[in-house]
Amino acid sequence: MKTKLTRYWKPLLTVLFGLFAFLFWVFPFLPMLSFQEQYQLFLFDTGYFVERISVPGGLADWLGEFLVQFYYVYVAGALLLALLLVVLQRLFWQLLRRGGAADAWYAASFVLPLLLWWYMSDENVLVGFPVALSAAMLAMLGYEKASRSMFFSRCGKPARAALLLLGLPVFYWLFGPVSLTVALYVLFLEVSRRHVSGSVALGAATVVYAVAVVLVCSHFLSYPLYRLFCGLGYYRSPAFVPPMQLVLILIPAVLPFLAVRFPTLRRSWAVPVSVAAVAVTGFLLIVTAFRGVKFDIIEYDFLVRTNAWDGILRKAASRPPSTPFEVACVNLALSKKGQLGDRLFEFYQNGSEGLFPTFARDMTTPLPAAEVFFHLGMINEALRYTFEAQEAIPDFRKSGRLTKRLVQCEIVNGHYAVAEKYLRRLQKSLFYARWADEQMFLLRNKRAINAHPLYGRLRRYRYTRDFLFSDREMDQMLGLLYTHCYDNRQAFEYLMAYELVQRDMERFMKYYPIGRYAGYSDHIPYAFQQALVLGWTQTHSSFEGMPWGIDPAVRQGMSTFIGTYMHDKNAPSLREGPLANTFWSYMLVNKDKAQATKKEMKQIY
Repeated sequence: MKTKLTRYWKPLLTVLFGLFAFLFWVFPFLPMLSFQEQYQLFLFDTGYFVERISVPGGLADWLGEFLVQFYYVYVAGALLLALLLVVLQRLFWQLLRRGGAADAWYAASFVLPLLLWWYMSDENVLVGFPVALSAAMLAMLGYEKASRSMFFSRCGKPARAALLLLGLPVFYWLFGPVSLTVALYVLFLEVSRRHVSGSVALGAATVVYAVAVVLVCSHFLSYPLYRLFCGLGYYRSPAFVPPMQLVLILIPAVLPFLAVRFPTLRRSWAVPVSVAAVAVTGFLLIVTAFRGVKFDIIEYDFLVRTNAWDGILRKAASRPPSTPFEVACVNLALSKKGQLGDRLFEFYQNGSEGLFPTFARDMTTPLPAAEVFFHLGMINEALRYTFEAQEAIPDFRKSGRLTKRLVQCEIVNGHYAVAEKYLRRLQKSLFYARWADEQMFLLRNKRAINAHPLYGRLRRYRYTRDFLFSDREMDQMLGLLYTHCYDNRQAFEYLMAYELVQRDMERFMKYYPIGRYAGYSDHIPYAFQQALVLGWTQTHSSFEGMPWGIDPAVRQGMSTFIGTYMHDKNAPSLREGPLANTFWSYMLVNKDKAQATKKEMKQIY
């Protein structure tokens, strides 16, 4: 057993690394896979391929998108991403070994994939970058092997120069500026052979030539020079190049030639210690990188996308939401579970922002509001927000998820020609094609659409009269939506919740009576009861004569709250425990912590 372990310890480490990567992506950080997949739409189409390949780095970009489409099936996506990291590790080890690294330094081969993994905590890093990096290392290994072959040994420097002369421009066009990494590797390789006449000159000329290739391309392409040098398909945002990308590009070219200077590990404990050091450092880097509000937002977005309403509520219960994005997702989940009126104040609320987050021109912020609008039946608003989110994707790609939602909105509105245009695009994809075929069957079949469980319901809910929509008066918009179709209980609950989180008791009491059509025959939601009792006590000295069916527990809770509040407004029991999770606490205790006035939303149309 010990002999086998000694013999196979290197492959075993690689397998363990790949397994850990797979489990990492498929379990705790599965939402990251969904996030990457939803901001692209890979098409099996000649025009799509030509569009990608018509710019430097296009093949790497195309291959990266090809892999990312499989993130739709999360297990497959996690497996592919883990395999990509393993390929990077194995290629980097081959470079280190050819640079003179002993087997004892095998742990050093994990430095590159671990740093890349850490770098991928930035949600804007595209898979095209590790694909291009893998291609660059393959090219380095290929050049090193070819330069030692019998043919190149006989032909000498002219043959190597011809290979570089033809290969570098092609490689740059296919995989982007990682060609500079290849050129730098050639420089160091030729310098290491300086005893051969002309080797240093060939290496230096290779670097100059690689830079010249980029400069020549800049005269024919309408891209800033820095983007041609840093990659068009490596990072989603065109306005910024992370320094870590440059570090990762340099490591495969530089570190192999430092391997020969690595000290010899003679002690029996040296190898296990080096492996443990790399493993612990990498683990800490990755765990600390994939933390923060950003990843909470990504997870909430994933849970909304998959309609995992119970999952949203469990997450909110374990870790209270703090941003409008998160709060909007929690409130939507409460609404879909029929619990918004009962449990509204069990979770953090930040005014109307927590129901309808302010629009911002980026690819993520409009999504929760778009989802709320869609589920409420405000189809035109859902359509606008979804369209704006797709058009705000920094690298100008289309989104499978958002295109699908655009189709649904257009079908509900009866705009079949527009829906058909989107569906024909989806039919060229792998994982959206079947759904697109099903929707194609529904088009222009009004009876089938009206009988559809989603489209039929939303057609009943949506506005049918034209008017000027005002996102600064959402209570009136919700009132119009509800009075159009009294079956839309969600609209009524959002209307009431809107007035409560705005602390507008006057309008709450004004709009509450129209809830008689909402079907609350045996139970008034607890948050509404708390508001009704508070409104009553402001004009009456006792609970006698209240026209609503208020639970005795709510009356008792109100008496306890008022008694505690009148005795000590800063009492801990008003901020913790049962009394804190009430409208009374939100209205009176937390009023100084939040803006009581309506926050204006940006108008986008």
